[in-house]
Amino acid sequence: MRTLKLVFHLSDNDLKKQLSIATGKPEFNRWQILYLVQVGKITSAATIAPLVNLSTQSVYKIVEGYNKSGISSVNCKPRGGRHRFLLSTEQETHLLQSIEQKAAKGLIKTAEDIRSLVESKVGKKVSDDYLWDLLKRNGWKKKMPRPYHPKRDVASQQEFKKNSPSVWLPFNGQ
Repeated sequence: MRTLKLVFHLSDNDLKKQLSIATGKPEFNRWQILYLVQVGKITSAATIAPLVNLSTQSVYKIVEGYNKSGISSVNCKPRGGRHRFLLSTEQETHLLQSIEQKAAKGLIKTAEDIRSLVESKVGKKVSDDYLWDLLKRNGWKKKMPRPYHPKRDVASQQEFKKNSPSVWLPFNGQ
């Protein structure tokens, strides 16, 4: 059974500070492992692993990385981001500004108009999901006027509003 031992990179107080300022659960778990080994004097990975909800092999790897590289091994690489994209964020904002200018002149009426502009900029066909994600990423919302019947009669609507009772009473059939 291997025992855990840390190379002295940080004092107990510095280790506690790092634990308190950790951002995110993975980074907190790493600092917690190091804190338990150095301050708690726990030398068994099998004891630490269930406390931080990691495998014993992960505990060994974290301690080994800290012993070799120091503090830099504890910080986690951020996840997420735009790894595969058709346009950069600057290109997207520039494209949407041009679309907004054309829309103000009345040249854009439907999503197909936007699709044709985006496809010409990207150089290939784009899906509906890409268009909606593009608009959402840049703060655009789907807004449309409230629908109405083309043969409506505004005068009779106003007359109905004036003459209709303000309180509804159910009809008693007696």
